[in-house]
Amino acid sequence: MKPNNAASGSAGVPGRVVHRRIRRRATMFDFVRWAMLALWIFVMALAVIVGDRGSNFGELECALNTGDVTSVMVTPGLPSGAEGSMMQTIYWRSGLLNHYAEVRMVTPDADNTASSGDDAAVRSGYDIAAQIADEHPAVTITRIAERHSYGEVYGFQVPTWLIWFALAGAVGTLMLLVSGPEPWRATRWAWFWLITTGIGPPLFLILAGPNPPLRSPRETHRRLTGGWAFLIALFFGSFLLSSLQR
Repeated sequence: MKPNNAASGSAGVPGRVVHRRIRRRATMFDFVRWAMLALWIFVMALAVIVGDRGSNFGELECALNTGDVTSVMVTPGLPSGAEGSMMQTIYWRSGLLNHYAEVRMVTPDADNTASSGDDAAVRSGYDIAAQIADEHPAVTITRIAERHSYGEVYGFQVPTWLIWFALAGAVGTLMLLVSGPEPWRATRWAWFWLITTGIGPPLFLILAGPNPPLRSPRETHRRLTGGWAFLIALFFGSFLLSSLQR
């Protein structure tokens, strides 16, 4: 007589084992988790909308030559007759994104060897705006003050106020990880290492607990451990950093 393998918590099905999925009612922590997810979506959306993506002057020159860019904003340059070098930043919009690039202007009589330590393009002259105006008369040039109160979120240069929102999201996510219920799909240490990557916080908020659109994991599922998560975070973090620097 063949033995029957009963399904856990349900009627037995001969020759088959049915693994139940984890069931847990939503708690106050889950409502906070969804609120944090909404905050991260807000931060990522605003970073794309109001932020500036790092680029290079060569890409701007190509866009100006093809007519894809018809207006730019430029920070102040060197006064006429000055000697030395100065970094200028150019901002423009291409497609759906705002971009910026830095150019180091070096006067003809200055020693430009000191400017080789950065990745900015080097041009001879006093003001890159004047050079753009000479080469592309149809381009609208707006002079703006140097921007100092900026930080970076997901590779976009953003205003300081958005940095505070991102910081609040990071602190709130870590508090949920430490004081919330045991997370799903990975251990606390594993989620900690994953959160250190740029995409880690939203993933934790989506996958670490009940989420109505997604099925819960099985009761017998194996959670990702801290060691593997550290290696994943190390690899993904290096890949993300190299992608943002392109």
